[in-house]
Amino acid sequence: MTRTRASMSRRRPPVPDLVRYLAVRARLVERALEAHLPPGRERLRQAIRYSLFAGGKRLRPILALAAGEVAGAPPAVVLPFACALEMVHTYSLVHDDLPAMDDDDLRRGRPTSHRVYGEGLAILVGDALLTHAFELAARVPGVPPALALRALAELATAVGEAGMVGGQALDLAATGAGRRVSLGRVRAIHRRKTGALLRAAVRVGALVGGARPALLRCLTAYGEHLGLAFQVADDIADAAGGAGGDGRTDRVLGKATYPAAIGLAAARRAAVRERDAAVAAVRALGPRAEPLRGIARLVVPE
Repeated sequence: MTRTRASMSRRRPPVPDLVRYLAVRARLVERALEAHLPPGRERLRQAIRYSLFAGGKRLRPILALAAGEVAGAPPAVVLPFACALEMVHTYSLVHDDLPAMDDDDLRRGRPTSHRVYGEGLAILVGDALLTHAFELAARVPGVPPALALRALAELATAVGEAGMVGGQALDLAATGAGRRVSLGRVRAIHRRKTGALLRAAVRVGALVGGARPALLRCLTAYGEHLGLAFQVADDIADAAGGAGGDGRTDRVLGKATYPAAIGLAAARRAAVRERDAAVAAVRALGPRAEPLRGIARLVVPE
C-alpha cells in the first residue's frame, strides 16, 4: 500500500477521532462476524470461533470499509466483503502457525489453534474459513453482479499463488538464509505474503463502491505502500525485541526481513518512505480519506 504526504499537509483536517473511528468500525465487524458464525456445539465451530474471535485490530476489514466510504459506499454494503477479508486473514494465521509452516505455539498471547485442537482440525479450520469467506462474498445483496465478481476475483488473486500462498512459499524457501537473502527477495515475500491482502482490502472496498478508474488507482497505490510499510514495521518491532510469547525472533529463526537484509536503521527509513508514499497517494481525496491517512500514520508513527 502507498503512503504519501498530502498536499493538504498545511491545512490537513484533523481526524475526527481515529481511535473512535477504528473502535466503531471494529465493533461493526465483530457484530457481523458473530451473525455469520454464531456459537455452536460442534468442535469444528468452536475451533473456528477460537481463532476468529481471538482479538486483533480488524485492520483489513476496516480498510475495506474506509475505502468503500471514499468511493461512496455505505458500510452496510461493504461489510460482508469486509468480514470475508477477516476470515481469509484468520485462515492464513491458523495455517501459518502449523508445524509444517512457521511452527508457532502462541498467537495473540494464547496457544495457537493446532496446540488446542490438534493439527488436523486446525487445517480444517483454515479450510472452513477460506471457503466461508467466498460463500459470504458471493451472496451480497445490493451490489451489482459485475462489481461483486470483480471484488471476488480481487480477493482470490490476493489469496492464491500470486499473493499470500506464493508469498508463504517464498518465505519458507528463504527461512534460515538470513542476511544471504537480497532486499529484492524480501520485498517480494512481503508484497505477496502480507501486502497482497492489505492491497486487496482497499481495492475490494473501492470496487464494491463503484470507484472510477482514477480513484481506484489512488487507492491501489495507497494499499500497495501501506502493505509494505506494515510488514517492514513488523520486522522492525521484532528486531527491536518484540519476540513472540515463545521468545523466538525473526533473527533466531533466520527469517528474511528488512533488518536482516539492510540493517535496522535503513529498515526504519524504508518504513517511513512507504508510509509517506501511502499518505501521498490519497492526498487529493479530501476529508473522507482521512481515516486512511490516519491508519498509515498509525502503522508507522511519526
